[in-house]
Amino acid sequence: MSTPTAPAALTFPTGGACTGRPDLMNPDPNDPEALETAVETCLSCTAYTACLAWITITPATEDPGGVIAALTEHERAERHNPAAPPEPPAPPTRHCPRCGQDKDPTEFPASARAWCADCHRSYARDRYHRLNPNAQYHTDIQNRTRKTCPACKKTKPNEDFARNNARPDGLSSTCKTCHNAHSRQRRAARQGRA
Repeated sequence: MSTPTAPAALTFPTGGACTGRPDLMNPDPNDPEALETAVETCLSCTAYTACLAWITITPATEDPGGVIAALTEHERAERHNPAAPPEPPAPPTRHCPRCGQDKDPTEFPASARAWCADCHRSYARDRYHRLNPNAQYHTDIQNRTRKTCPACKKTKPNEDFARNNARPDGLSSTCKTCHNAHSRQRRAARQGRA
């Protein structure tokens, strides 16, 4: 950020209440009464607005010090060097008591449950398999390379089964050979009736 420079025509105002009183306008920064007296003198002065305009455009390197336009040196330094903007607040988090992690609130189900969605999924899957011990995990089904056809009772490679995305393993329940034979029988039965 560039500091505005004072135009040549604008000089320190004269004729103010502080003229010729350096002891009043350069108080000890640790003396609150002296600072308050200097500020009150500026605020009641007729040249206050002119002083404020002058000090606002004066670069920090040319600041004469003391109290000017009811501003202390510290206040003027803050104006010339504004503090860095405050850091944005940390995004809100929510604690999951099951996994012990703080997570984004969007990772929790819409219901007012305490567990995160991952913990709910894990609990539901484990509960299902605890109640149905013969059930197989979905990932196990998808990773198989061979499958048994219930019609012919033969174990065949996945390529021998038609694709069916509605099924957990993505394959038809019967092999292509049995499916085609069954389709031919149905077609023959329909044509024989006609």
